[in-house]
Amino acid sequence: MRLTIIFGVLFATLIAEASALTISYQITPEIVLPNGYADCVITIKNSGANPIEISSISFYSKRIQVEPSSFQNVGNLSPGGVFTVKVSMKSPDVGRQNAYMVVSTSEGSFTQTIELVVDDRFPEISLSSPLYSGEVNYAKLLISSPVPLRNVRVDALFNASPKTFFLGNLDGAAEFQFRVGEEEHLKFMVSFYNGRSYHEIEKEVKVNYLPSKGISVNLLTSKDVLYIGEAMNLSVEIANLRSDEIYSLAVQLSGNGKFSQSTAKVEKLLAGDKKILNFIFSPRESGVAEIVARITYKDFFGEVHEKLEKLSLSVLDSHALQIVNLQKTPVFGKTKISGEVINYGHRSAINAKVSAFCDEERADYYIGEIDANDYETFDLETSCAEATVMLTWWNEAGDSFSISEMVKAEKVERKESSPLPMYVAAIASILIVSFVIYVALRARRK
Repeated sequence: MRLTIIFGVLFATLIAEASALTISYQITPEIVLPNGYADCVITIKNSGANPIEISSISFYSKRIQVEPSSFQNVGNLSPGGVFTVKVSMKSPDVGRQNAYMVVSTSEGSFTQTIELVVDDRFPEISLSSPLYSGEVNYAKLLISSPVPLRNVRVDALFNASPKTFFLGNLDGAAEFQFRVGEEEHLKFMVSFYNGRSYHEIEKEVKVNYLPSKGISVNLLTSKDVLYIGEAMNLSVEIANLRSDEIYSLAVQLSGNGKFSQSTAKVEKLLAGDKKILNFIFSPRESGVAEIVARITYKDFFGEVHEKLEKLSLSVLDSHALQIVNLQKTPVFGKTKISGEVINYGHRSAINAKVSAFCDEERADYYIGEIDANDYETFDLETSCAEATVMLTWWNEAGDSFSISEMVKAEKVERKESSPLPMYVAAIASILIVSFVIYVALRARRK
């Protein structure tokens, strides 16, 4: 906040009561930095009715340097006349410093005290926004000065963007913004003109960081208990809780199973935004399936951050697809094998096929796709005495599975036939033929 000087723009007036001589001065700028020049304009007026002879004007001070330090043979000041002199003043010492002006006239000597205010605290820089640890922050800073400054430039002496901020003329206070990483102290070089003096001053702002919220990662699944080989939906939800945007976000999945894809990338995630990445996962063995999501990302300055998130699932000791109602039927020296394939999973199985084979031959029955919680039938024939019946399929995670069991063939046995039925049939045929001949002969006799 601009300091208000009690005497305005240092416009002080001395009235020499013993004469008609009036002395006043004005200092610009009102406040200077150590060794900064202030211009002092001194006005001497003859308010009386008689002329006054001024022989000299001299300046004395232990702490203020005045240039020029004296004026000789000033001359005669007529009634109502005004004489003006201009001097430059500077001091290395902070505080209110005094210089003494002595005016020697025909009526005696008069002394005028001139006060110079020297301050090394301006311009002041303060932080006007919170900063978070581990983040790239948009640091809002306030720069203030009690007196007008010209051509103000602020250079960051740390890793910041932009590195330089031009404020132009500063009258009172102004706000500027830098994008900064995590720094214990924010150091700036401030350059400006105070009056006609050019200054470069290093300023430091100590920072107390708030803890960063970072990013949140949630692993969401469509099921908590799975069959071996069952595919399920897996979603990775990433929310940026930071106050800055993050870049080159990468997700790497690992675990004892198969993923439809194990990696995914997001180029940029703004502050407060979230992204959901969808995958498909399938366990390969019973027990506990652990999924680990490793998320890495970069901040604005290229620093890499990492977060791990884990999820455990229960896997039953049973496959998602199973053969049920397996039947064996003998057919003319072969065995017909039939049954049903049930999909107990919550996603489709594809390229399902049932095969029966031994060393001598192989028979395949292609089913194709089996919807979730649905079944398909199959039947095939084999002449193998002992066949392996195998079910194979692929799931939507891109993994293949198979189950098998042994089946013994059942063939139709050939038995020796009895000749008695043939004899009976032959005798019956002879009797029928004899009866027909008898009827015919009898009809002819009549």
